[in-house]
Amino acid sequence: MKAYVFAHLRRAIPLFVCFISLTCTFHAEAETYYDQHAVGWHWYRDPIRHPRNPLPPIQTDPVQQMRVERETVERALDAAVLMPTRDNIKRYIVLQNQTSARASHFAKLWQVVLLQNPDLDYSIAHPTNQLAREVYLDQENSNEDAAIKKLAAHSGLFFFYRSTCPYCQRFAPILKDFSERYGITVVPITTDGIALPSFPHSHPDTGQSARFHVTVEPALFTVDPYSHQAVPVSYGLLSEGDLRKRILEIADHFQGDSK
Repeated sequence: MKAYVFAHLRRAIPLFVCFISLTCTFHAEAETYYDQHAVGWHWYRDPIRHPRNPLPPIQTDPVQQMRVERETVERALDAAVLMPTRDNIKRYIVLQNQTSARASHFAKLWQVVLLQNPDLDYSIAHPTNQLAREVYLDQENSNEDAAIKKLAAHSGLFFFYRSTCPYCQRFAPILKDFSERYGITVVPITTDGIALPSFPHSHPDTGQSARFHVTVEPALFTVDPYSHQAVPVSYGLLSEGDLRKRILEIADHFQGDSK
């Protein structure tokens, strides 16, 4: 317990030194199963039977060919609807089956290619099935928590509020819980000299709000006490989720600058 308190004080002291200073001034393909292991057994490699009366033969330009095929199918459909004879309806069904067969063949080959080239599978890095999605989100949340705690190790928060402001009253406990969860030091500054229950040991505003150009309350800033760099986090009331999102954006910005 003593070690935790000492570590917390070590992070907080530079931030409060910064606060005090603000009262004065501010700064290839293979042939064998082992080479084609992703192909697996032969259960999905049955030859696809194409119906008779196929679509127009494939031309050199695939864009033009697709246009011709779409027009052929649409023309057959229009003829079947406007002149619903047996032959017209049969022709449309044959062409539609041909199109469906090609789509099915494309889908099967798509899966084979992904099995042979898993680095191309977007769903591996961004899973969509429920079980993998849960693991992905857990890992993402863990990485985000680490990023926030890393920011908390060298920066703190300046919180400007007015005791009679209803948005400040609602936001104060949200900020309090968030700061305790991630170990972020908060310097609360009351602009009217009256402290809120969530921050009973607040500091009176002796010019800090003017130096931060605070015109709206509540106002929240991240402050690096060593570089005196201040970044606005929010103005007005935020939910805990939105506050977390804003802090993460700032953490990512700082991380990007350090690379």
